[in-house]
Amino acid sequence: MSPFSTVFRELRIFCELRQAEFASQLGYEQSYISAIELGTKGPPSVDFVERLVQRLELDEHWQKRLLNALDESQRKIILPNEVSDETYKMFNELRRQIGALHPAQVELIQMALRMPAMLACPPFKPLRVIKRKSESDTTEAV
Repeated sequence: MSPFSTVFRELRIFCELRQAEFASQLGYEQSYISAIELGTKGPPSVDFVERLVQRLELDEHWQKRLLNALDESQRKIILPNEVSDETYKMFNELRRQIGALHPAQVELIQMALRMPAMLACPPFKPLRVIKRKSESDTTEAV
């Protein structure tokens, strides 16, 4: 399943509709709705989402969720012309292995992609060491 499939199914369940009813309300075949929910059909177009929002009179929350999920579900990636040879090689190595990645590999790649945002945050200030007073400092002269 794709992120869009998951959100799309959640929406249908939220609307308390069966697939056939959902399809009828949207003007599509039930088989198409099923294929989207199962992820066997690629993500639909932005026009599909806009039609969905309009027909179901969805609020901004659902619209944002659907559009974000649609973006996260894209299956095609286009590399900009100006990327380096190393980026091309890395991308194609990822493309060749994409179906066999271990969850730990996926997590490491995600961490690497989040690094620019993490590096943009100011570093933690080191804690200041507080020295204890020694007994000689606390003993009063008699």
